Amino acid sequence: MSNPASSSASSKCKSAENTDDDRTLAEDDQIDQNSGSMDHRFERVTVTLEKVGGKKFGLGIVSVHQRILVCKVENDSLVSGVLRYGDQIMEINKKEVLNKIDCKKRLMSCLKDKGHVEILLIRPKTPDAVKMIEQEIQLSQQPSSTAQSKQ
Repeated sequence: MSNPASSSASSKCKSAENTDDDRTLAEDDQIDQNSGSMDHRFERVTVTLEKVGGKKFGLGIVSVHQRILVCKVENDSLVSGVLRYGDQIMEINKKEVLNKIDCKKRLMSCLKDKGHVEILLIRPKTPDAVKMIEQEIQLSQQPSSTAQSKQ
C-alpha cells in the first residue's frame, strides 16, 4: 500500500524539478553564493596564470548551461597545476566571462599583452561535486540525437 504523504512529497519534487529544468546544482550554488551562502561542495578560488615561453596553452573549455567549464588540462602546459578539470571560469581580470569565445580571446590576449592573467573560478571540492560536473561536461560533449541520425 502506498503512503499518501510520500507520493505527495514525490509530486512536489517533480514539480520543483520541472520549474528549474535548465538550472544545475552548480548554478543553484552560485545563486546561494549571491545570497551570501555557498554550497560546501564548491569554493571560490582566484588563480593567476603566468606566460612561460615555449609552453603550450593546453586548455580545453566547454559551455554548459551558460557556464564555462574546464574540460581539458594538458600535462606540462601553461594551465597545468593552475586550472583543474571541472573548474568554472567566472571572471578574467575582474570582468565577467560572457561565453566560450570571449573566455579564450581574453585569456590569450591578457597573456600576450601582460604576461599573466587573474582568473576567478568556482571549483568543485568534494567527490560528489566533481562527479556532478564531470557528468555535465560529458553530456555536453555527446552529439545530439539529430546529428547521430544523419550519420
